[in-house]
Amino acid sequence: MNILGRIKKIPGGLLIVPMLAAAVINTVFPLFFQIGDPTTALLTSKGTMVLIGMILLISGTQLNLSQLLVTLKRAGVLCISRILISCLFGWAFVHFFGISGVGGVSAVAFIAVLTSCNPGLYLALMNTYGDDVDRAAFGILNLIAVPVIPVMILNSASGVGIDYLSVLATLVPFLIGILLGNLDSNIQKMFAPGTLILLPFLGTSFGSNIDLRIAFQSSLSGLLVTVLFLLICMLPLIGIDRTILRRPGYAAAATCSVAGLSMVVPSMAAEFNPTYAPYVDTAIAQIAFAVILTSVTVPYIVKRLSGGTATEVSTSTNH
Repeated sequence: MNILGRIKKIPGGLLIVPMLAAAVINTVFPLFFQIGDPTTALLTSKGTMVLIGMILLISGTQLNLSQLLVTLKRAGVLCISRILISCLFGWAFVHFFGISGVGGVSAVAFIAVLTSCNPGLYLALMNTYGDDVDRAAFGILNLIAVPVIPVMILNSASGVGIDYLSVLATLVPFLIGILLGNLDSNIQKMFAPGTLILLPFLGTSFGSNIDLRIAFQSSLSGLLVTVLFLLICMLPLIGIDRTILRRPGYAAAATCSVAGLSMVVPSMAAEFNPTYAPYVDTAIAQIAFAVILTSVTVPYIVKRLSGGTATEVSTSTNH
């Protein structure tokens, strides 16, 4: 039947197809994913952080120390730019429109989407269109993918700062991978196909948390916040990638997709500041719509920017 071949023809398909399939199952028969472990642990958000930790370690094994500086340069510029854009526009949104926002989009929904990054989709796309350095940047991108950044922006008036322990916890598996991969090239070779194997499971864990009915109930406002996200984040980042890093821009575009993990931001923000509580349910629905929309559109933008040229990742010639 060549199911895998057809999925691979879709940009980012190894993550997107399982995510959408899981979202359909969760919408029609949500109890399926809650029948108990190990099914629940393997296929839902219960195991998301375990999968991300494994992918971080595996990605680290594929990073040669000789490439570390160029990796930090590429990913560092994009990450710092994303944080600055998110902070500036997030604070401006609250200043001009208040917590209730505009056009049905609240501050909590806008900032959660604005700061979101889906490293899993990025990695899936870089496995097809990127080089070794692009793929190694996955570990650094995870530092800005944690929900602490949007919560920090939303609650900056209350003095909430960066949770440095969360940053350290993200770095540890990546650093362990770098150490192992550079100490023994056989370890590097053994883990080379690891990310391709884990991506479908990561996509499933994202999708199992999406209810398509709720997502499409806020389709208009969800579309608005997605368009704002692409205009405010993607266009400037592509420009930065091209002018500062002298790259085609496809890696920058690949960082601009909304992650399912962002759907926890409204609830987290409301825990710190109860004034966000009335907007939680609507914000979650809008974010879910943005997750679906960017997961479908961003891969084709990346393909266009890369010139449609795929770079095959083999288990023996990854470096």
